Amino acid sequence: MNNLTAHVQAAPAPAQIIQPTAISPITNPDQAYLDATTKIDISQLDFGSMHNSITDGTLTVTFSDPLEKAGPVPTGWATWSSPPESESANPDVLYRDGNTLTLILSAPVTIFGFELEPAPFGTNTFTVDFYNDNILLGGVSRMVDGDAGARLFALSSTSPDLPINRVQINGPSDFAIAQVRYQLEAQEIDPALVLFIILVLILIIALLLFL
Repeated sequence: MNNLTAHVQAAPAPAQIIQPTAISPITNPDQAYLDATTKIDISQLDFGSMHNSITDGTLTVTFSDPLEKAGPVPTGWATWSSPPESESANPDVLYRDGNTLTLILSAPVTIFGFELEPAPFGTNTFTVDFYNDNILLGGVSRMVDGDAGARLFALSSTSPDLPINRVQINGPSDFAIAQVRYQLEAQEIDPALVLFIILVLILIIALLLFL
């Protein structure tokens, strides 16, 4: 038995692995995680439609293989877990008819995560690796039950660690993901630009005083 009432294709994506420095995995979608991140809403996507990417207008996540929209659970996908292991027992999901998937992010992020559940009922181990280009920042491996056992795979990578811009999913079976969330990398202010603005303001004030 399995979760499926869907269909798609499959293809792997290799990646170079370099020893990580430090990782901060996030295991449950608690309030702190929800408050710190933005969710890419897929609820408006048509049931059964195929997608090479999803976006909220700020971040675009591009997939190495097309994903099929299903849900909300149990429509097209039979089960999911419930809080506190997941945000909701009835999410909209994206189905991957294959056991690997690469996600490419359009901008660097300091937090990235999603919930995942395998299609077959029973327990399978999935590994999600988080990268900055070809540098492995950290990996999360979890045993996930396909029968109402969806789990969060998320990582925080803040300065001085590099931000995340690529994610690789590997497992033994096809699967679905839901609740894709991120936190954009904070843009540092250029000190030279700040100094320039201060000097311009001083010059303007000086000119006004002598008029």
